[in-house]
Amino acid sequence: MGFRIDKEKAMKKYDYALKKKKVDKPIIPLIDYINSTKKYYTTSSCSGRTILLHEFGKRKIDTEFIVKEHGDINIDKFLNINLNGMDGKIWLKQEPFIIHIVGKTLESAKKVLEIGMKSGLKHSGIFVFKPDRYILELNGNQRLSAPIIENGKMLVHKDYFIYLLALADEKMRRNEETWKNFERNLRSKFRE
Repeated sequence: MGFRIDKEKAMKKYDYALKKKKVDKPIIPLIDYINSTKKYYTTSSCSGRTILLHEFGKRKIDTEFIVKEHGDINIDKFLNINLNGMDGKIWLKQEPFIIHIVGKTLESAKKVLEIGMKSGLKHSGIFVFKPDRYILELNGNQRLSAPIIENGKMLVHKDYFIYLLALADEKMRRNEETWKNFERNLRSKFRE
């Protein structure tokens, strides 16, 4: 299809996601900046999040969010939900910043990958090669995952759950520092 047509389609999807408020507010300026360039566009992103996830089956669709926070954690919000009696597992997860960027050329993709790696986005790479479409996945490394409840039974003491929430909150702050560092470095390198 070509880079230009693919970018136009991606921008329509992005505009729709913005209208539906499905884009994480903190990283909208970063996404808008990348999308304003000639050699790049974004396809998906997440600023990072802390969640309680109910897993009630074996397939990915057999899950639902109980709580989802994209910034500082409101610990009371996590503690004041009645989770007892739920079948399956309840997971506390803190997931890092992730963004998918399409580069027009391999050289342009390598340039952003290098900026991402130097900014602390260590779990990153170019993972799909097609003419006029080199997809980068830039991914932070701040993460936490722990089962909290299984088949209606609390697996951890309340004090430990509070400790995990505080740890997830600390990781979210480091996660934010990393993607902000990436944004600064990207804007600086693109000015050169």
